[in-house]
Amino acid sequence: MNTTNKPRVVVLGAGFGGLELSTLLSETFGDGADVTLIDKSDAFVLGYSKLDVMFGRTTLDAVRLPYRNFVKPACA
Repeated sequence: MNTTNKPRVVVLGAGFGGLELSTLLSETFGDGADVTLIDKSDAFVLGYSKLDVMFGRTTLDAVRLPYRNFVKPACA
């Protein structure tokens, strides 16, 4: 139960749209809203980076951006 009258927003999917929306909401409302981002994966991989992995130019670990790194310090 939300007893603080603070809006809670749940964003499903952490692709470009979900990441952008979560960032905008967080920057706009700061501590005035609880924003939660949910995705089936634990990291983001830019689409074109997958080609570099596929052709052996880099490793998947080198191009993965873990979502835990996107948490804003005030929210952690």
